[in-house]
Amino acid sequence: MSRKIWSRRSSISPEFVDCSILIYNGKTPVRCKITEGKVGHKFGEFAFTRR
Repeated sequence: MSRKIWSRRSSISPEFVDCSILIYNGKTPVRCKITEGKVGHKFGEFAFTRR
């Protein structure tokens, strides 16, 4: 199941581990797989806005 996240400044909580998430980068949603190491970071760190 994919969840769509629009707020890039929200923190990743442990309940998102092993989920596939679509993070909106301002133009298109970017798919990201959440792992243990990403907990505590912000969603925006993994959805790049530049090429």
